[in-house]
Amino acid sequence: MNPSERRVALRGWLDAGITAVDPEERTTEALKPSNDGPPVVIAIGKAAAAMSRGAANALGAVTGVCVADVPGQVPNGVELLIGDHPIPGEASFEAGKRVLEIARSTKGRCIALISGGGSALCEQPLPGIERAYLRMVHSLLLDRGASIEETNLVRRHLSSIKCGGVARAADVPIETYVVSDVGKAGPGVVASGPTLPVRPEPERAAELMGQFDISIPESVWEAMNRIRHDMPGAASPLVLADGRVAAKAIAEAARTEGVESRVLDGWIAGPLEASLDDFFAGSGPGLSIACGEPTLNVRGDGIGGRNSHAALMAATRIMNEQTLFVSFATDGIDGRSDAAGAIVDGVTLDRGGDPGDSLLRFDSASYLDRTRDLIRTGPTGTNVADLWALWRT
Repeated sequence: MNPSERRVALRGWLDAGITAVDPEERTTEALKPSNDGPPVVIAIGKAAAAMSRGAANALGAVTGVCVADVPGQVPNGVELLIGDHPIPGEASFEAGKRVLEIARSTKGRCIALISGGGSALCEQPLPGIERAYLRMVHSLLLDRGASIEETNLVRRHLSSIKCGGVARAADVPIETYVVSDVGKAGPGVVASGPTLPVRPEPERAAELMGQFDISIPESVWEAMNRIRHDMPGAASPLVLADGRVAAKAIAEAARTEGVESRVLDGWIAGPLEASLDDFFAGSGPGLSIACGEPTLNVRGDGIGGRNSHAALMAATRIMNEQTLFVSFATDGIDGRSDAAGAIVDGVTLDRGGDPGDSLLRFDSASYLDRTRDLIRTGPTGTNVADLWALWRT
């Protein structure tokens, strides 16, 4: 294949990965009908609309609420609310209020459909904590490079939704199905565990807030320590899809076209540059794929996100036009940009010039837009973290 054909092939394999984690199909396959009457669905996250459609496909009539990041089709009887992301706003707080109302009023079968992004999309602070404070904490954790596990541990100690809050509000057990964006961290971390028995750890949360220089007023500390320790009754959560499912599908699609491919062990985590070094060192010939969510301490005011930043940094390590690297946000939105990520090669820097200033200002998407390396998909309706792939000849 020539370089252009290789790009087209790699782009198609990414599509195969997204298809493999289609939330509607996965939910349809997982849910089984019962004789308890129309179930109540509480769907939260970037895959919420698709998962709610899957529930209707499997169960017929459903009622309830769906909190998503963008408008989408939901079944008749399901109320659609659009929250704010990545920082919770008034729409997120109103969505959280409504979710708690639905949970408290449910008497029959209740099904939670949880996916990544739900921590910001659906929120309600604990009594004694102001909405503005909760928003500030979300923003600081995001900008100061906290990992998803660290971020969610802190956020769930400030919220009436998280840390099992939705399940505690209900009088009935809640079945939980998850499209995961957190890898080995477990389903209780997805959307900060609104329906799962995650035990509060206020001391640990306070320690992390201190590490990220976030002050804790006395009223907030008191609220954090009032989180109930009684855990809701719930069936074991079922993870329907995650990043490794997508990565394996990409590898299989490449193999069908005769390209040697492998999914690397582990989960991309920690500082982005170090993660990129490890990924390049661990990649072999052919196509190497990994999934995860590295951290990026954003200090500039440019346009981009961790995927375009990773791609531009990778471009400085690639010397051969035949070598391709892609970093891709499976939800279709990479940070402060309208792109999902980028595919770069050994001549990306020839097209764009010195990337130093763009990296310094975290303006990677602007740079890669000029070099025509960005991938634009729009919201994909799913979210299983980020995918990296390196295709060496």
